[in-house]
Amino acid sequence: MSGDTPFRRVGDRRLHLPTSGTGKRQTWVTGDFFTQTHRISGSVDVYRELLADQLNNPNITYMWLEQVYVSPIDRPGEITANYPVIALGKDNITMIVLPTREEGLTTKQTHPSYVWAKPRRIFLTVAGFEVRGEWEIKGAFSVNVLARLNLFVPVLDGRASATLKPEIQYQGGIILVNKLALGVVHIQD
Repeated sequence: MSGDTPFRRVGDRRLHLPTSGTGKRQTWVTGDFFTQTHRISGSVDVYRELLADQLNNPNITYMWLEQVYVSPIDRPGEITANYPVIALGKDNITMIVLPTREEGLTTKQTHPSYVWAKPRRIFLTVAGFEVRGEWEIKGAFSVNVLARLNLFVPVLDGRASATLKPEIQYQGGIILVNKLALGVVHIQD
């Protein structure tokens, strides 16, 4: 997965909605969606609602993915199925790897007035993976902070390594991690 989608920047860390290069808003985001057993590569329609907003919307239970390829986590090069369209239950998603951070931001985070916090290094685990990257969080980290977070937590400039086969790695500008799937969480101050 690679993406050289142009994005406009305002100031130092304030981002606008992704565009298609023509100045029009991007309508599809392609990523790797992970469950406890499989990697599902596919595209999501983001014309009406950004991906992170769909994931964090309590009224949406299933994600509709198109142009889908399915492979087992321990054999990422082996495509076991492909489909034009699938429904993927949000509760079963452990993480999503996206090529650029802009593709995984919420509407609030894309607003020009959004102020980013100082990034901190983070290490966390989900079923089958260790994830490392940066987390921008305001204030001190505590269990209460986790409780207040959106359902999907953004890990910036993330790298996910398979626990049992560390040579299997996925990298992206952002990894959205389901907070209900978190095992260990460590943040460096």
